[in-house]
Amino acid sequence: MKKTVLAIFTFLALVTGARAQEAQDAPEAQGVPEVHHDIPAYRARGYKGNVAVTSLGLYWNGVETSHGYMLNEMVCLGGGAGLLIGAIYDPLPALRVFADAQFYWMPKKGTLTTRLRAGYLRNFYGESDMFDADLTLGGSWGVGARYGISLDAGVSIIVPSGIQLASFNRPAISLAPVLSLAFEF
Repeated sequence: MKKTVLAIFTFLALVTGARAQEAQDAPEAQGVPEVHHDIPAYRARGYKGNVAVTSLGLYWNGVETSHGYMLNEMVCLGGGAGLLIGAIYDPLPALRVFADAQFYWMPKKGTLTTRLRAGYLRNFYGESDMFDADLTLGGSWGVGARYGISLDAGVSIIVPSGIQLASFNRPAISLAPVLSLAFEF
């Protein structure tokens, strides 16, 4: 667990450092005019981030942030973390860390998106930890030149840990809905 968290935070530090390099690599700095294909600035090559309100399985609800690198105007790879609260029985806070890949379908301000996430969720009391993978379909809309809003809905595949399986006699794999509303920058 510690190695996974350390690897994700190391990746995030490297991506944040890439933001500083972005200004030197910008086409304007090299004397080449930049071409805008109706793409907002947050989808330009370089650093990209978002802050989202997320519901995982309609049970874990909270705030997540994801940061990554736009490889081009249509593909972003990164990672993130979130603080989620169990909403039904006991308000158990949990930490979720994940790798994130987002694909924009068209090079336009408003477009469909597909997001893949794979991560680990553990509550602070150590009673519930699980691996999860999300596949969502949604939309992203530019708000001005620098920001965007995205809305995603999909399915999460949840695999509880071995300890949780043995103690609560739960199924090995379960499916749950996932919803997310994000502010992109």
